[in-house]
Amino acid sequence: MKVLKTLFIISLACCAGLAAAAADVRVDGLFSGAAVLNINGQQVMLKVGKRHQSGVKLLRANSRNALVEIDGEPHEMVLHMAIGGGYQETNNTQVVIRKNDNNQYKVNGSINSLPVTFLVDTGANTVALNEIQARKLGLQYKLHGQESQVVTASGIARSWGVKLSSVKVGEISVSNVAAVVIEGQFPQDVLLGMTYLEYVKLQEHNSVLLLEKKF
Repeated sequence: MKVLKTLFIISLACCAGLAAAAADVRVDGLFSGAAVLNINGQQVMLKVGKRHQSGVKLLRANSRNALVEIDGEPHEMVLHMAIGGGYQETNNTQVVIRKNDNNQYKVNGSINSLPVTFLVDTGANTVALNEIQARKLGLQYKLHGQESQVVTASGIARSWGVKLSSVKVGEISVSNVAAVVIEGQFPQDVLLGMTYLEYVKLQEHNSVLLLEKKF
């Protein structure tokens, strides 16, 4: 009986070890043919058909959902969905951006609740937009902005410093953001500069940029 009891305890311990080894998986980004997965706290980019060292395999992925094999079982998962005991809640304060064919990180967002397309630019010390974009957003930059000058690829241009009520990308919203409106058609895309980016953590890996709110 003592031997059987010992074997039974060992068996339970082995089962507990297997359960602890089960992977915790969360979907942080979805693309056509690839997905950004957080596996046991480590963020990785997997392409369809590839298997992570933990055993997690990506079977299918598009912009809406992914089919992920976890511990030999397929699971259909959507963005921010988590499977496993290690995650208490999903994290909506992360934005995953994939580099485009021009080696740029572009992402849809909003200024003052109106939709815009941003070009992430860590070299820009402020959010910047041209006057055409500013007018579409209803910014009264000439009336309330502080006039100055900036140097562009075409030379020196007039500019106006303004405050934006809100700048939002994904679920990361920053209030009262300093920006500059530049006369003419430069920049073509709204530059997401450091007056917004200083409030997020930036991580780049395998042509994927992760934005995560600092606080």
